[in-house]
Amino acid sequence: MRLASILLVVLLLGGCAAAPTLPAVDWNRAKLERQALDHWEMTGRAAVATATDGWTANIAWRQRAADSELRLQGSLGVGGVRVLSDGQSFVIETSKGEKITAEDAAAALEQAIGVPLPVGYLRFWLLGVPAPHTVAIEELDEQGRLSALEQGGWKAMYDRYVYMNDAWLPGRVRLENGPLRMRVVVDKWSF
Repeated sequence: MRLASILLVVLLLGGCAAAPTLPAVDWNRAKLERQALDHWEMTGRAAVATATDGWTANIAWRQRAADSELRLQGSLGVGGVRVLSDGQSFVIETSKGEKITAEDAAAALEQAIGVPLPVGYLRFWLLGVPAPHTVAIEELDEQGRLSALEQGGWKAMYDRYVYMNDAWLPGRVRLENGPLRMRVVVDKWSF
């Protein structure tokens, strides 16, 4: 009986232990650090919906200094798209073997996948920060993380974060521009 009483007390006290709290964010410092981050990768899933159509795809982004690579693989009608940039110019390759070189990456990507995407901003939005040197309206949550962002005619909303490498990183991002809706769920971050 005494052993049972001791076990009960231990279980009750163990249930009262507070869960560890993760640190709040110094937003200005975190924003500058992530805007300067130039070696990272993410993989996940994307869903896009327009007023008349929609599709889903696997998404992968790889950033190495000024060089970036965006891959969309899935039901895009063309099977997949790869966007390569050296920070100055863009090359878009489709799974059909088409290669599109364009100064205006957004227009070329829209031609390849059928919807306009904010290519120049995505590198930053995926990391949970506004693109630098462009006006943005930011809303923070109670922990000092970005919860909503308006920039370049788009609205980005962040409703799920993961804590890794001493930083909060987006786990899910929703993008909206008029009737266009895009959701990105991040499966993996690598630095």
